Amino acid sequence: MGDKTVCVIDDEPAVRQSIETLILSMGWRARVYESAEAFLARGAGEPCDCVIGDLRMGAMSGLALLAQLRQTGYLTPFIFVTAHADPRLLTQAASLGALCVLEKPIDPDQLAGWVTRATQA
Repeated sequence: MGDKTVCVIDDEPAVRQSIETLILSMGWRARVYESAEAFLARGAGEPCDCVIGDLRMGAMSGLALLAQLRQTGYLTPFIFVTAHADPRLLTQAASLGALCVLEKPIDPDQLAGWVTRATQA
């Protein structure tokens, strides 16, 4: 395994699995979480080189998660994926320091490129 770890947070099992497969195919480690709350409970304290998270999830959105993480000094690069992009959400994501917002269905080459950029920063 490579020396990079990417955390994947999405409430859709198929999306989690496909992103995890992509990260593993890049030779890196992947940790997956089914919700923002699960990431806060089990993953936020663990070292991670990049986070890929869904904008819209159950009780806690990806935006709310990133806002909370940034308030605690969490500076890990964050990439959002969403099936519901709108200008307001894109602006909020950018204001919180997200690297990008990619629309579902996700282009694997595009995501791999952003993850590579994020982990080289």
